[in-house]
Amino acid sequence: MTHLAAQKMISGFLDDELNTNQLKEFLDHVDACPECKEELTIQFLVVVGMQKLEDGEAFNLNQELAELLRDARKRLNVRESLEKMSIILRILVLIASILTVTLAFFLGG
Repeated sequence: MTHLAAQKMISGFLDDELNTNQLKEFLDHVDACPECKEELTIQFLVVVGMQKLEDGEAFNLNQELAELLRDARKRLNVRESLEKMSIILRILVLIASILTVTLAFFLGG
């Protein structure tokens, strides 16, 4: 992923709008790229920090961003697990369908 592509995805990340593949690529890139991590920090400050300041809330930018990234990684793991389970279930349904057709053919034929 390029720096430009990652930086364009920041607002989607902050709004939790990235699909599983986009989220994985984004998180992997931000983990490895100090420039994009800095840009994420800046945009996080603008979006979240300014709102909290307006609301009069205290916040720790680094801690909250770290929590956001940690939660995103957890969501990514859950999404990937669900996608794998979905594939397994589809295979099981296909096998059950084949068995049903086979049994119907032999028992009914």
